[in-house]
Amino acid sequence: MVESDVVEVVKLHNELEELQKKIAAKVPLDELLDESFMRIYTFFGFVTVQELIDACEGLIGLAYSDIDKNDEKFNEYIRDNTSFDNWSEMIGKATMLWAEKQLEQK
Repeated sequence: MVESDVVEVVKLHNELEELQKKIAAKVPLDELLDESFMRIYTFFGFVTVQELIDACEGLIGLAYSDIDKNDEKFNEYIRDNTSFDNWSEMIGKATMLWAEKQLEQK
C-alpha cells in the first residue's frame, strides 16, 4: 500500500466514526440495541438495553444518564457483560448493524 492509500483509508475510517456518532445521537438507544442485538452480544440473558442499564445502575449506583461512558468502571461492566471491550465499541457495532438494516430496506 502506498502512502496516499494509507491516508485515504485513515480519512475514510475517521469519516465512518463521525457518521456512527451522528447516527447514535439521533437513533433511540433501544432501536440501536434492539432485542436481536442484545441476545447476540450480551451475556446473562439481557434481552433489552433497559435490563442492561438497570443492572449497571444498581452496580455503579448512578442513573444511566449520569454515568460517564468513558469511565473505567462502566467500561469494565460492559466488558464483563457483553462481547465488547467498551461502550464506544458496543455502540459502534450497533450503529453499523442498524445502518446495514436501513440500507437493506431500501
